[in-house]
Amino acid sequence: MSLQVNSWTEWSPLETVVVGSVIGACYADESPSYPWHHVEDEFAGLIESFSGPRPRSRVEAAQAQLDNLANIIRGECIQVHTMKEFEKDIGQDLDRYRSVVVENSNEKNQGAITTIQKETIEVWRAPSDGVRFDLDIRTPNFTSKYQFGLACPRDLIITLGNTVVEAPTCFDSRYFETEFYKPLLYSLWAKDSNMKWLQPPKPTCSRERMFDSIDYWDKSVASKRPSFAERYYKTNLNESEIAFDVAEMMRMGKDVFYKKSTTSTIKGLDWLRRTFPHLRFHMVHFPDDDSPHIDVSLIPLRPPTSGSEGLVLINQAYPPLASEIKLFTDNEWRPVWCPEPAAEKLPITAICSSSLNMNLLSLNEKCVVIEECEVPLYKLLTDDLGYDVITCPLRKLNEFGGGVHCVTWDIQRRDSCQDYFPNQNYEEECRIDYTTFNNSERYRNTIKHS
Repeated sequence: MSLQVNSWTEWSPLETVVVGSVIGACYADESPSYPWHHVEDEFAGLIESFSGPRPRSRVEAAQAQLDNLANIIRGECIQVHTMKEFEKDIGQDLDRYRSVVVENSNEKNQGAITTIQKETIEVWRAPSDGVRFDLDIRTPNFTSKYQFGLACPRDLIITLGNTVVEAPTCFDSRYFETEFYKPLLYSLWAKDSNMKWLQPPKPTCSRERMFDSIDYWDKSVASKRPSFAERYYKTNLNESEIAFDVAEMMRMGKDVFYKKSTTSTIKGLDWLRRTFPHLRFHMVHFPDDDSPHIDVSLIPLRPPTSGSEGLVLINQAYPPLASEIKLFTDNEWRPVWCPEPAAEKLPITAICSSSLNMNLLSLNEKCVVIEECEVPLYKLLTDDLGYDVITCPLRKLNEFGGGVHCVTWDIQRRDSCQDYFPNQNYEEECRIDYTTFNNSERYRNTIKHS
């Protein structure tokens, strides 16, 4: 297989992927974009936030889970076992479906409930040799002492067709994160003469110019704030600059869905529409959720084909707008409620929500990778939807902000730019004024999975 930068969808056969690394990662400096850490109530008045180097034991445990994920993605024969194991970070016993790589399908392992054969996938790794994220960074607009790390490449690098796009992130602690991927990107550039590589204008990340308030996330203020829809989907970003994490985007061929959140601006959507006129970019809103990144809100599983409907997984805790999910139902996509997470409780240092349970990686239209504790999701996918489901332990990545989708970045899928949403009026949609948008009618149906 010759390497080619090519990825138009989330579900086509995966051929080359990058898996992140937590080596050198720190508890990042707090940002007015979004609070990294939610300090528990019992510590209120004692600790407002924390930043600095992470304990070596936490880094090593998380890195071991990423190494295991890389091995599973590479593997050609996977066996899945049922088990129960105590999760020390939350003090709970959790049921699990644990996957292991075996040499061949004839190898018998006690307790295996299924064996999955798949194509081998080439795995590249985020840089880890000598990387540090306790750099004293100073620009004309901000300073940063502790940075995030490379756990989640999907947040800041995306492949749109044959084009790699670096994110104009509003997090100052992630401002230079894609610099660490430059050797990898130049290697891709050398291997594929058709690759394109773009970086939007970098935002200032100035707390005075780019944000409305440095106290926006103070608990006493945030608790009194109206819902996202009631405040016209406005965030602490003041819309003066182009800004988005690329994890706000979900690729579905000719159509790309862009989540309005605390890390994305309308100007960011405008930049994408002007830069990629051959694609259609759709703003999507979640009336009760302003958190970053669309892959805890909406994930496509497979497209419609003759004789079968497409499937899109949506978060039942934060329903999308009915008017926006209509684009799916008008084009033979069936919304499927993701089951509730196996455990609501998270480690004290987690920088994610329990909605990370739906953060899955598709290897093809019939096979996905999910976190091993998400038994309700496993049963939905296997029993109700007929998927091959491979699992991996990844809960140690909660405190690094990543699920299976977050900690990977597709370089190559076997696909092309197809139109999966032929029934739409995109010109009319592009005329919507999102600065005054306040639609709040949530999508509803009667079937929810628990």
